[in-house]
Amino acid sequence: MTLDDGQKVDVLLAALEERYQALRTIRERVQSIGIWALGLLVGAGGWLIQAEDNLSCPERVIALLGLAGAVLTLRLVYLADLQKGFAAQQRTAAKLEAALGLYEVGVFDRADVPIYPASWANAGDEKGSGRFFASTYALLYVGAAFLGVVILFS
Repeated sequence: MTLDDGQKVDVLLAALEERYQALRTIRERVQSIGIWALGLLVGAGGWLIQAEDNLSCPERVIALLGLAGAVLTLRLVYLADLQKGFAAQQRTAAKLEAALGLYEVGVFDRADVPIYPASWANAGDEKGSGRFFASTYALLYVGAAFLGVVILFS
């Protein structure tokens, strides 16, 4: 089977739209998990602050171990898997964008710069500049630290 240039562009555009949709889905999932986790951590901390009874030492240890286990599982299993999938989708999208000439000068206009910045071709690689997951992890850590401090001093 041989495809003409127009058909190849159609295939590339369809594949690129699928990658973009996958990226949006992963972003929404990570954002939802981050917001829910932060809300639960802060809510649990608030509940402990207003509680009349203090935690005993063994209860604190169990609560801190549970908190650490939950945060580590969320971070190192669930979110790490999403991050790996997100990076793979980014790399594939960048290849498709390159095949469409979006990083090349003069393909679509007479400007001396490409439609997409050349740095976007590094999406999903170590050279990429996206910090979406890092900021989500930071929020998770802040919420966990807040609850950890509340547990220690309740």
